[in-house]
This record gives sequence, C-alpha cells and structure tokens, in this order.
Amino acid sequence: MSADREEDYRFLHSMLMEKKLHLLFKVHECLKRFEQRSLVAVQQDAAHLASNLVEELKTHSCQEEVQELVVLLLRAHVQSLLRVHDAVAHRDFLPTLPPPPDGGMEEDEESIKIVSLVKTQEPLGATIRTEASTGAIMVARILRGGAADRSGLIHEGDQLTEVNGVSLEHRKATDVPSLLARRQGNVSFTIIPASTQEVTPPNQTLIVRALFNYDPSQDPAVPCKDAALAFRKGDILQVVSMEDATWWQAHHLRDGHRRAGLIPSQELHKRRAGLQRPKTLFTPGPVKPAGDEL
Repeated sequence: MSADREEDYRFLHSMLMEKKLHLLFKVHECLKRFEQRSLVAVQQDAAHLASNLVEELKTHSCQEEVQELVVLLLRAHVQSLLRVHDAVAHRDFLPTLPPPPDGGMEEDEESIKIVSLVKTQEPLGATIRTEASTGAIMVARILRGGAADRSGLIHEGDQLTEVNGVSLEHRKATDVPSLLARRQGNVSFTIIPASTQEVTPPNQTLIVRALFNYDPSQDPAVPCKDAALAFRKGDILQVVSMEDATWWQAHHLRDGHRRAGLIPSQELHKRRAGLQRPKTLFTPGPVKPAGDEL
C-alpha cells in the first residue's frame, strides 16, 4: 500500500470512528422511525403553552409548589426542549433557503450564491474588510479549520451582499458581527463569488516554539483581534498557513485540529524587532561634583 493510500485509509478510519458521527447516525435513524410511524403531536405550540401557563401560575405564587413549577418551566434547558418539540411537531428538520429571484438573470448581472450555515458557539472563522474604492464588504481571509473553511462554500475575495436577508449596502464591516449575533440556528449569506477562485495550496505545517509573548489585544496592527491567537514564550505552535507574508495561521499543538488563529509572521517579527530602541551598551558611572582642585 502506498503512503498516500495508507494516509487516506487512516483519515477515513478516524472519521468513521468519530463519536459525533455515530450520534448523527442515531439521530437520523430516530427521525426515520418517527416518519415511518406517522405520529401526530398532541400539541404543536408547547413553548407558547408553557409561557401562558407560567403567567397564569404567577397569580398563585404564594404556594411553594407553584413557585417550584414556575422556576422549572423558566429554565433554559426546559424551554429549549419545548422549542425542539415544536420544531419536530412542525416537521421543521431542514434549513429553508429563500426562493430564487423572479425573472432570470440578465447577461450583465453578476452571479450570486446563497450559503446557509448552522450557527454554533464556534466563530465563523473568517475575517472581512471594506473595499476602499467601492465600499463593498469582502472576505479578507479564511482561517484554516474554521466553520467557513470546513464548509468549502466561502472563499477569500467573495463579496458579502446580505446577511440573514439584511442588505449590507451602505454598511460597514463592523456591522456584520452584530447581524450574526441576532440570529439563532441557521445563518445565511448572499455572496457574489470572487471572479477568480484561488486554488488553496496543500497544507504545509510547521512546528515552532514561541520565542516571545504575544497578546493580540495589545497589538494595534493585527487585522482582527478576535481572530488572532495569543501565546507565551515557550509555547509549541503548529503553523498551518504561511500564504500571507505578514500574518501566519497557527494553533497550539496541544489543542489538536482546532480553528487556527492569526500570529505575526517571522518576517513581521524581525521588522518589529529591528524598529525597537536598542539597549544601552554601557551604563555611565556617577559624575563627581565640581569642586576645588586639590
């Protein structure tokens, strides 16, 4: 067996042994059994019903049992469970995409694509910038290992025109995070793809030991503080992208294959070190006060 085939086999084996993949299979089987049994939910608005019940119980809050029930119904886990129940009752299993625009696309009209991603606690893994000449919001870079990178649907140079149906015209790049924070569940992006999609070179990793401390919050030149990686002298880092001559992408080796963050490249650090004020080569001794010569 060749080295490449053996590596592919190991990757496929590790992916198939992932616990999360097995859990997804179990969820899929449960949904299939649910569809085959054709069960009908007794209530399709359990969350709304529970909310009305809480308001009704507040009028009898003098009883200890009633207070305990109100606290139970207001717990985040219980409310999430009720919302999931309603989603299953409405058979709302898959994300819905907005319908395509009416009329067809004219020859001089730019092609667009709509990308829908499932929102989690993990950041999107991309940085954006505002094009100086047009004011358009562009994808500046994709962080290796992030949600955008794993999806393969968002690329550097793409233009964002809408987020969750909200137009980005006359908006700034700093407005996008707040638009994403308002939405729960799936998030959608309307994108004008880059005119030329650059082929991402194969990952060339490099293991390095940090020779200095780095705090992104104290670095005014970092493109995005939230996308940067803090480290301390002596930390072992795995560099996964050196495409940008100024900002590399890396993660702590102990973290495994997590989303990469931005770190100063070796060239940038050398330039910064060269601009620092050199240390004093000698310390002048104490000056004898002036006096009469003996």
